[in-house]
Amino acid sequence: MLFVLLVATGPLYSSETSGRNDGALWRPRFATPAIVALDAPLNRQFVAEVRAASSAGGWSLTLSNDLRAWPCAIVSSTYSTINRGTEPGWQIQGSVPADISPELFTLVVSSSEGVSVQGQAVSVAPAFAADFYILHITDEQIVNERHTDPSGQYYHMVGTWEEMKWMQEPVNLIHPRFVLITGDQIDFNGALDGWNNWANWGYTPHGKKAFSQEETTAIELRLSGMYKDCHKGYRVAYVEAPGNHDVTPADKILAGSNVKWHPISVGIYETEFGQRSWSFRMGDFYVLMHDWSENSLKTWAMDDFNASMNDPGVKYRLIGQHFNADQAIIPANCDLMLIGHGHTTDTRQTSPYYIYEDGPSFVYGTTGFFNFKRTTNGWTCEQTVSHRDTAKDTWPLFTDNGVTKKVRASQPDAMNVTTDSVTITNDLPESFYDGRVRFVLAKGRYSTVTNGAILAQYSCDHDTKTAVLVKVNIPANGSVTVSVSEPKPAAAL
Repeated sequence: MLFVLLVATGPLYSSETSGRNDGALWRPRFATPAIVALDAPLNRQFVAEVRAASSAGGWSLTLSNDLRAWPCAIVSSTYSTINRGTEPGWQIQGSVPADISPELFTLVVSSSEGVSVQGQAVSVAPAFAADFYILHITDEQIVNERHTDPSGQYYHMVGTWEEMKWMQEPVNLIHPRFVLITGDQIDFNGALDGWNNWANWGYTPHGKKAFSQEETTAIELRLSGMYKDCHKGYRVAYVEAPGNHDVTPADKILAGSNVKWHPISVGIYETEFGQRSWSFRMGDFYVLMHDWSENSLKTWAMDDFNASMNDPGVKYRLIGQHFNADQAIIPANCDLMLIGHGHTTDTRQTSPYYIYEDGPSFVYGTTGFFNFKRTTNGWTCEQTVSHRDTAKDTWPLFTDNGVTKKVRASQPDAMNVTTDSVTITNDLPESFYDGRVRFVLAKGRYSTVTNGAILAQYSCDHDTKTAVLVKVNIPANGSVTVSVSEPKPAAAL
């Protein structure tokens, strides 16, 4: 059992700090997070890419969650290039402290030029070389706050802010290493075609209207903001690549005009979400996320993937992209590819590697499950040893109108449990061996937990309380009660 006691460091970062420019922090961000691990010094390191003048200095990195903050060590600061090497900027290599809690954090970067803040940007795992699972979600296509269909959709065709909120509790309790999003986060393309299916734009559903460039831009910005807002409560990393409803195809023209929307949507997506094609490593596990809409990005993605093929340190390669057509990359060899776009659950390819399609998540929060096991020589995925069982490995996350979450806790927020026990109920046919709950209890040292393992504990709330992060094995089609013992007196600490 790993036991860590952290000392409170004072209040969290204030958003009112002068000189703040969040856009200067290019990566990591919510949609392009850094994932680090505590099992080795090198695995604790990550790189922050920052747009700043060459004269910038005095760099500092801080990670914070909803309870407290941790400073990060600066390993190096280099004025170089960022954004796939396409523009000048700083690469600030930092290292998370060895005693940080393995959770999801906001990253604050400060220098002589100002401060940048990106939420849900750095995820800390206990170890890279350990079994883990991910969730695959695609085609969220958020277009309105409230649902009109029991499935969570708006007019039985697109997604809503509400259903993304309904999915939070199951996702947080299941606690995948990350959630992989293969595009169509939002859905604004009805404006491009002159069709308006969404009453909160101010028009009758299914009406026809010529939208101006200004109106269409406002719609895309509004939906991007809505998307990020309804994901704020997620406690796990979301790694994302855009689809055709986020970044339009290169030849898409705004109806009634000669305005090509691709460069406009590129600018909006990169401002709101960040890099469109990108990759990351978790030790010897490589993940490539690719925007399938642009040839130049396809060239970069293939070069990046080929570099991983030539790297003997990489043992597994996973690709996520919106679909396996247009400017998608389809390498000759890979271990697994995940896609969406077709609004169906399907197997697009079985050989030489599996290409699985899931979705759409705007229907009852449809989600795919993929479990990765550590082997002597690297990794294996349970869903590629043989054809996956969709009855077991794909499921909705909520029932009609979000009344029942398929995985739920007896407390309103399982990451801020204020009693000494919490019960988790799982209606899904899958067990989740890496589930999470977090207790926020009276100040003390907690050493025993029933039906769980303490991963970390730390002082919070101005050193008046103790947060206890617990790993829990959630059984399939069952329930488990996690209880924390009475603490040792504070004087014994």
